[in-house]
Amino acid sequence: MSRNERVSRARSHRQRGIAIVTVLLIVALAAALAASVLWRQHVATHDVENQRLATQGLWVERAAVEWARATVREEARTSGVTYVGQPWSSPVSEVQLVDLLPRDAASVNGELARAWISGQIEDAQAKFNVMNIVSRPAPGRPYQADGPGVLAYRRLLSELGLSPALAQQTADYLVSALRPTRDAGNWPLQPVTLADLARIPGYDAHTVETLAPYATILPDQTTVNANTAAEPALVAAIPTLSRSQAQRLVERRATAYFNSTADIAEILLPVSTNATLPEGAIVGVGSGYFVVHCHVRSPRLRMRIDTLIARYSTGNFAWTSVIWVHRLAG
Repeated sequence: MSRNERVSRARSHRQRGIAIVTVLLIVALAAALAASVLWRQHVATHDVENQRLATQGLWVERAAVEWARATVREEARTSGVTYVGQPWSSPVSEVQLVDLLPRDAASVNGELARAWISGQIEDAQAKFNVMNIVSRPAPGRPYQADGPGVLAYRRLLSELGLSPALAQQTADYLVSALRPTRDAGNWPLQPVTLADLARIPGYDAHTVETLAPYATILPDQTTVNANTAAEPALVAAIPTLSRSQAQRLVERRATAYFNSTADIAEILLPVSTNATLPEGAIVGVGSGYFVVHCHVRSPRLRMRIDTLIARYSTGNFAWTSVIWVHRLAG
């Protein structure tokens, strides 16, 4: 075999080897691309499934809120008094949705059917409303600090071992936030929930956490419901009320709820023939605001949703509306 033939044959073997390696690389690249496409499709499918499940969960939550609205509206048809023992106050223990869905719906929504739902309705007026510390002297006039409201908030802060000076600071902040016009870029955001108070100088996480069981923020001024409020909130709502008197009110309503503020005054002043509450009292026996707490959980879904609903009027003309909805981490 001549030298040229040997060189030509070696070159041919080398080219075949390069071609084989190239083919293998192309096949590997194609396999990697196919795997990537399949993985992306798998992720996209799961993303769509999760979005569908979340949307279905929101509809479940909406159904729970509508049930709560119907419940509190029905209560207003027969009574203007709100107290523990009415149907709204009974919590709903965990119920599997498959027990609530029609059979054909359960078969289509398998993951949702395996979910559990629970919740309860909370009387928002069982707490002191921070919006009571500001008021308008007349419709259309600017907000200003409300004297009795500021004093009530001071009593609550003192009762909880917090600085009473926060009451006036909070009133000043709210007056500024509720101004109808902006001043040189200084227009603080209006608080919507109690957690928003952390924006006010003097508040910290501990302060907000301490206030949470006894204070709230509602859209307008409200009374504290003596039939559901805890003792610190009652001390705040009724001037000169002592802790022992607040405890007496709580014990009394456990046996018979208050039908009117006159019932409250009679407990505090039993020997008086014309008992009335002290001037500046912001206490009542009914409620117009409720918070619906809803929890939905499944192996792939955890939702916690709080909804504030307002109830207006009484009797057959009672109606409700949703004020806000907060979706929280499950």
